[in-house]
Amino acid sequence: MNKRLWLLPALASALFFAFSLRVLLTEGALGLVEAHMRNGWTHQITIDLFSCGILGLFCAAPHARKYGINPVPWSILTMLTGAIGFFAYAARILYVRSAAESSQS
Repeated sequence: MNKRLWLLPALASALFFAFSLRVLLTEGALGLVEAHMRNGWTHQITIDLFSCGILGLFCAAPHARKYGINPVPWSILTMLTGAIGFFAYAARILYVRSAAESSQS
């Protein structure tokens, strides 16, 4: 495995965080709530994204445990920040995995 693969989800997390922060500062926090309460389609999208996040957490947890990472704080971060937290979680798993593989070589 490429030892620097973890940089891709780390970069995605950082870029999406920066974008989200910019939106938060320019449009305010209530814009998120208003956007998700418009109509049935926004409810569907919200439920869809939440469901995908839950599925991703369940799939990532065994990998995290294998490398000694406690999935609970990462799951909380993902629930609070969505893809920002999940990308960071994936980066951590890949980073620890590459370190473990390097020490075995």
